[in-house]
Amino acid sequence: MSRATLTRDSIVDTTIRIIAEQGTEAFTMRSLGHALGTDPTAVYRHFRDKAELLRAVSERLLSTVTIDLPQADGWRAVVVELCGRLRSALLNQPQLATALQFGPPLQPTEFAITETLLQQFRLAGLELGAAALAYHSVIELTVGSAAIDAALHSLSNRERSQQYFRWRSVYATLDPVEYPETVAASSHLYRGTADERFVHALERLLDGLAPTY
Repeated sequence: MSRATLTRDSIVDTTIRIIAEQGTEAFTMRSLGHALGTDPTAVYRHFRDKAELLRAVSERLLSTVTIDLPQADGWRAVVVELCGRLRSALLNQPQLATALQFGPPLQPTEFAITETLLQQFRLAGLELGAAALAYHSVIELTVGSAAIDAALHSLSNRERSQQYFRWRSVYATLDPVEYPETVAASSHLYRGTADERFVHALERLLDGLAPTY
C-alpha cells in the first residue's frame, strides 16, 4: 500500500486485522506500518498516537450497538438489549477490549451508548446523579462480565460445559466443614450459559437501581 492511498479507514481496517489475527501483544505501530507497507511515522499523519487510533477502532466496532433498539418495550428492555450487544461486541472482538483499556473512546458511537443509557434511566424516574451511577453500574457489570468470560468464549459449547463441570466437581470435593455453603451449592454453580448468567445479574441489578418503576 502506498502512502498516497493511506487513509484513516485503511489504517483502522489493518489495525483490526492485525489484532484479530495475531493478538493484542503483536500489535505495535511498527507492525502496523509493516502491514501497511509504509513507515510507521506515516500513521501519525492521520492519528496523533496509538490511543487515538484505538479509539477509532472502538468507534468502528461499536457502531451497531445502538441501532434499532426496542424502544416500544420500555426502558428496561432497551438497557438489557444494549448491554447484551455491548458484551457480545467485547467478547467477539478482541480489538475492542484492547481499545477500551485506554478508557472511554470519547467518540460519537460511545457518546450514543452513554446518552441512550442515561435517557433510559431518566425514563425510569431516576434523578441525574442516580442515573449517572446507574450508568456506571451497568457499564462496569457489562465490561467486567465480558472480561471474565473472554477466556472461555472461544471454546465450543461442549468444551465450556466440560469446563463448568470440572469446576463444579472441584467445589463439590472441598471440605464441607470449612466450606459448607460452597459444597452445598456446588451442583448449582456455573449452570446455564455465561450469557444467561449475565442477563440474570443485569436484571437483578436493574431491580435494585429502579425498584419502584
